[in-house]
Amino acid sequence: MRKIILSLIILCIAAHSSSGQVIDMHMHSYTETDFWAGTARNGLESSKTARETLEQTIQKMDRHKIEYAVVCGSIESLERYTKRDDRFIPGYQDSGALIPVSQFEEYIKSGKIKVFGEIMAVYKGKTLADPIYQPYLALCEKYGIPVAYHSGGSFPNAQQLGWPDYRISLGDPFLIEDVLVKYPKLKIYLMHAGENFYENTLRMMDGYPTLHADLGVEMWLHPMTKDFAVKFLKSAQNYGFLDRVMFGSDQMVWPEAITNSIDFLNDLDFLTSEEKDMIFYKNARKFLEIGE
Repeated sequence: MRKIILSLIILCIAAHSSSGQVIDMHMHSYTETDFWAGTARNGLESSKTARETLEQTIQKMDRHKIEYAVVCGSIESLERYTKRDDRFIPGYQDSGALIPVSQFEEYIKSGKIKVFGEIMAVYKGKTLADPIYQPYLALCEKYGIPVAYHSGGSFPNAQQLGWPDYRISLGDPFLIEDVLVKYPKLKIYLMHAGENFYENTLRMMDGYPTLHADLGVEMWLHPMTKDFAVKFLKSAQNYGFLDRVMFGSDQMVWPEAITNSIDFLNDLDFLTSEEKDMIFYKNARKFLEIGE
């Protein structure tokens, strides 16, 4: 009888576990110049240097069988990461001023930029619909470059910590609808799945069948973000949108967040193993056109 019960338990666990393959759609890269350190809201301690962050991130990728990872940062940091490990897919993040459009196109042609993002518009008091981004989006549509856009909220006191123009309200996915209309072939994914605006993300995914989302920081940062993640995933499952939801750890300076994110998603018993495999791996592979 005990053997039967044990077998049933094992079968139940297997039915809700992923196969182990992972593509992380949301990592970050640093140099010693732009590296920062601190304690996350959940008490997680950061790594101490940019080099330590890189090495610990690679260790996590090895441990969790992460086949590829979209890493977002400055051109200099992207070069460092991609030279160190060819599993990194370079994503240009506009933390500072945007590089010139002509240079942006050159970097796309040379392979230095394969994703545009994380786009930090909301931190600058803007959205993706702002005129400043339009020439870059046109090039992304032309060359098939995916666009990774920050949606939802951010850390407390963002205005006092270097982003005076940041507003939570700017993270609403509804505010980028004109972009989706203007560039119908553009491949966009909403980082953090809209977080507190998750219902608007779902409505947008219904209205625009090419729109994708990654889970990002939602899975590990704080009880509130985890709650948003669960509600988003349950609704996406109910409405049939899980085939456009992708895993992203948003590890920043906390490589342990990669493990925490994977564990969180694997522990969600309302998702089947097949659905977890879609989120962890298959959806991203299709979105990035890997092996096609």
